[in-house]
Amino acid sequence: MQKLVVATVAAALVSGSLAFAASHGGADPIATRKNGMQANGLAIGLLAGMAKGDVPFNDKQALAALKTMNFVFANFGQHFPEGSDMGGNTTASPKIWQDMAGFTAAVDKATMDTAAAIEAAPASAEALGPILGSVGGNCKSCHETYRVKG
Repeated sequence: MQKLVVATVAAALVSGSLAFAASHGGADPIATRKNGMQANGLAIGLLAGMAKGDVPFNDKQALAALKTMNFVFANFGQHFPEGSDMGGNTTASPKIWQDMAGFTAAVDKATMDTAAAIEAAPASAEALGPILGSVGGNCKSCHETYRVKG
């Protein structure tokens, strides 16, 4: 059963990152942002499962999840053009456009932390825990500041 869960999450992770990559150059920044956040959500879910021991640790899948998050973060800031806070179904807070420098700094920090996590290449669930704390802390902080609560 756990192998099925891991395979399903891994397939969804690949699907989410492909959707983000496909929409990366697209005309709809809201859809692109949502695809990126979906990919990141799947990635962090897989990593959290591994860190907690709910999902068997797999170093290749952990690294792939971190690389997915890094790719999304590295390209995320460019999908907030002026006016993309209006219309569409978005949870992006107007604070993003009011404090673009702060938002950009938060995205840059997440990019750097995921790059450092990739470089660290966690080889066990125990090594993944502290890395996940740092990366997850970035997500939480940014969501608290720059996301409208649903």
